[in-house]
Amino acid sequence: MICPFCDKSLLYKERPNRTCSRCKRRFALEPKTNSLRMTDVRVRRLLVKRTDGGRLKISVNQLGAAALPRTSPGKNKSPVVEALGCLWVPLLVGIVVLIAGLNSAEAGGFAIFGGILVLIFIVGMSAAFMSGRKERTTDPLSGFRSLMRNDWADVYGSLPPGVVDDFPYRAVHVPKGARIALLCPDRAIAAFLVANRIPKRYGVAVTTEIERLPEGMPVVVLHDASAPGCRLVMRTRAELPGRTVIDAGLPPRAVMSTPGAPARRGDKPARELIQWLGESGTLTKAELDWLAKGWTVSLVAIRPARLLAAVTKTVERVAATTHTDPERREAEAIGFLTWPGEAGR
Repeated sequence: MICPFCDKSLLYKERPNRTCSRCKRRFALEPKTNSLRMTDVRVRRLLVKRTDGGRLKISVNQLGAAALPRTSPGKNKSPVVEALGCLWVPLLVGIVVLIAGLNSAEAGGFAIFGGILVLIFIVGMSAAFMSGRKERTTDPLSGFRSLMRNDWADVYGSLPPGVVDDFPYRAVHVPKGARIALLCPDRAIAAFLVANRIPKRYGVAVTTEIERLPEGMPVVVLHDASAPGCRLVMRTRAELPGRTVIDAGLPPRAVMSTPGAPARRGDKPARELIQWLGESGTLTKAELDWLAKGWTVSLVAIRPARLLAAVTKTVERVAATTHTDPERREAEAIGFLTWPGEAGR
């Protein structure tokens, strides 16, 4: 790896206890001991890309999402399927040899050998099943968060510059003069929006829970492409009758067939949830099938600059339809806050 301080290439034996043997300075991340093989240098490179050269602030999860290997719904196979593709030959041979051995008094060795092959198949498939189960239920970003909040902060004293921690649990951010409420259950994305001044610039109150939405405002719901995400919009409308609720989330159709989309496969949602989503009439059969397999695209995997632009466009449209105070309407009539060439020309 490259030392983040002196730029020297170091072998593993030349960096004991995460310390460069050349400049004697301690670095944060040892690629040999973390599953993502992260280094300080790689984190800084990802940071430049994700923050758009330092223009944006991002969350820990948004930075970590850039380090995860990409998968594709069209190509990715479960460990069970991959194991079956490798082990079907030993199973077939094992069954044939085992039957031949059992049918011959003089071929006991064949029966033993066949039994061993069948046993290999059973053990291999069991291991693949357990691996797939662990892979789907484990948060892929938990390890990265631990690296940043522990190893990185231990060496550098804080998170990397431009990186913010999650939105406070059960909190609501209400700027002065708020006119729009934004619901986003992802605390990392809520923190990202607040850090980049969306609430202050557009009068947006931000929270992660329906119960904490301010009253009397139109609601923008920002969610990921997942079964729970799609349910959130309908749940919000059901719990807030009479309120304007705008779906600003990521629809499955926008990502499920997109090459290179950062899709991940988790636990399959309950059959009742998929059935309920189908009855709502808001999703196509292809989208429902995609969701039923456990596929999801998280908001943290979307490039921050692109996500911020999409949210900005949405809240601008919603703000344009809300009632404003008389002084603002008068200012807009004479061209205040408009671009030259439009009302202000």
